[in-house]
Amino acid sequence: MSRSLGSLRGRLVAGMLLMFSLGLGGAFALDPLDRQAQAIAGRDVFLFQDPYQDVLILLVYSAGAILLIWLVSGWSLRHLASASREAAVVGPGNPGARISTKRLPEEVRPLVGAINGALDRLTEAYQAEQRFVADAAHELRTPLAVLSLHLQRAKLGGTLDWGTIDHDVEQLNKLVGQLLDLARKEHARQTKVASARPVINLSRLAREAAAAVFPLADQAGRSLDVDLPDNLAVRGSSEDLYDMIRNLLDNALIHGRGEIRLVAGVEIGVGNERLAYISVSDEGAGVPEALGDTVFDRFRKGSPDSIGHGLGLAIVREIARGHDGNVAFESGKPCQIRVVLPMANEAIQA
Repeated sequence: MSRSLGSLRGRLVAGMLLMFSLGLGGAFALDPLDRQAQAIAGRDVFLFQDPYQDVLILLVYSAGAILLIWLVSGWSLRHLASASREAAVVGPGNPGARISTKRLPEEVRPLVGAINGALDRLTEAYQAEQRFVADAAHELRTPLAVLSLHLQRAKLGGTLDWGTIDHDVEQLNKLVGQLLDLARKEHARQTKVASARPVINLSRLAREAAAAVFPLADQAGRSLDVDLPDNLAVRGSSEDLYDMIRNLLDNALIHGRGEIRLVAGVEIGVGNERLAYISVSDEGAGVPEALGDTVFDRFRKGSPDSIGHGLGLAIVREIARGHDGNVAFESGKPCQIRVVLPMANEAIQA
């Protein structure tokens, strides 16, 4: 009963039933008095004759119903004013404020819940953008300071060390390029639907990425072993998935040591779901367990002295999430990172 009265519809129905009960009870209560008045007068006594008597009753009940609906609806919706005030304070200065649903009618609660959910997503995106800008500004400060120092030395000395300047500019270009790439992939993850993407061959992309890394591995005196099936159908973006695998191989080449292995295959997940996995391993020490998943955060490095900007694994995670998958380091040795993606049921299109 209390649940039905929590809705505007239930309150109106209860109010109309109450009014009907009061009218019916009043009619029964007044009937003996009416009969007594007629007996004393010796004839039928009516203030209004038919059909005006019925019209009068209809008007009285209509006026009562309108008044009751006005009162019940006003009483039920009185908390919308406080909800409006709560919504008015939501903003950049108070991003955690939300609209309370406790005192609202049940018909309004789903709408308010959806609004709160949208505010949660907007707050998350806003905070992510704030962190992104702050981190980017922090990371850009160092290479810009180094470049400025080299230019000042060249100005004082009268000669330019073009090799050093070119290296500094190359590092800046690489950092800015990775930042833009990460921003695009984060935006794509938030706006695109993975099920609407074409079916592609993940094995072919892995071979292309390995072929691009082979010369670099050979130059570094490292071997690259590849074990891939002929076809591995997944839905997604060919460009993004290629970038993901390339970043995995680059990470093993730059931060790992010894032989690099690129393996892919199929496994069965929860609910008998067929999953495609890509695994890249090397003979290095791997990521300290204390870092956990934070190693995938922007600008996070396994070692402060390592080269790079700490964006490669962040890009890998964004791509994996954008394809309804996940990525994680396997515990123990050798160092191994694994990406799991849902497989497509359709035939490969590209």
